[in-house]
Amino acid sequence: MKVLKFLWFDILASKARLRLYLWLSLVTQILIVVTGGLVRLTASGLGCPTWPKCTEDSLITTQEMGFHGIIEFGNRLLTFVLLIISILMFAVAMRLHSQTKQLLPATWIFFSGVILLVAFIGVNAGFGISGLVLTGWLVGLLAMVLGGYYLVRLAKRAERKGILVPAFGLGLGIIVQAVIGGITVLTGLNPWIVGLHFVVSGVLIATATTMFQRGLPSPVANKAKLAISLAWPTSVVGTIAVLFGIVVTGAGPHAGDIDTPRNGLDLEVWQHYHSYPGYLMLALITLQLFSQLRVDKSLSNPITKTLVLLFVGTVIQAAIGVIQSRLGVPPLLVGAHMLGAAVLISLLALQLLRLRDKR
Repeated sequence: MKVLKFLWFDILASKARLRLYLWLSLVTQILIVVTGGLVRLTASGLGCPTWPKCTEDSLITTQEMGFHGIIEFGNRLLTFVLLIISILMFAVAMRLHSQTKQLLPATWIFFSGVILLVAFIGVNAGFGISGLVLTGWLVGLLAMVLGGYYLVRLAKRAERKGILVPAFGLGLGIIVQAVIGGITVLTGLNPWIVGLHFVVSGVLIATATTMFQRGLPSPVANKAKLAISLAWPTSVVGTIAVLFGIVVTGAGPHAGDIDTPRNGLDLEVWQHYHSYPGYLMLALITLQLFSQLRVDKSLSNPITKTLVLLFVGTVIQAAIGVIQSRLGVPPLLVGAHMLGAAVLISLLALQLLRLRDKR
């Protein structure tokens, strides 16, 4: 018992691991976008043709599934890595919270509901659906809802801008994302469900970025008034550009499987629709950056550094977008564009958080 307590409290859930878990949370949320892109770009979306099992008879990929099964199952396994990181992050956030003892009852209720739900999913897999299984699911979900509600409510009341709530939201979002991934497979890679899958990834990246900024707050720095005023418009226009990009992806040739239909929209037309908010976002970022450079040119200023990274990232992303359009959207450039989108989502959230910080 002493060894387990040492392993948990002094190593895995040590407060000293905060920086590591914050970085891992953010990097892995971006990484799974890349691996998800690899699944789609290699036509491995149905490498595991069912869910939650890989095949009707196997939880894992089989030799018959070949290369595509390995790619798809590997992406599913990464979800468990993200979930483990989120649990460790939540544990550290709990230990750092000012009202840890008061939050424990709600936390235990929530995780008891999770365990109950998982247990009855296993019962269903082994013995099929029944009244007992449905009752177990209902009780588990009810415990999760009630426990989660009171956990978030009490945590926010004590620390309005703490890291516990986004840490909890990140873990819950990973579970939701896994379910949407399953629905994506069961609907034969419906392009709109695939698009929703990416939208949730974007939300999780922004959540991880929020947690990162709150957990490792930047020092007080000089800010340009124009940059502050444009923080929200830049984020809103950037979000629109990403959403239009998702629609473009659904109209493009890389469906995740050779037999999967596309969304039926005109690819060339929607590429233009996607570019308009993208160029507007670049113009807004340029105005933010130039106004900030007039206030403080030093890259030691976290605001200046963030805007420089955002400007450079947006220029590179725009260049990749134009080139891939001219070359007929080759898979490698599409993958690079997806990585760029994930990084820009994080940087857009970061500039908003840092510029709107009231300190």
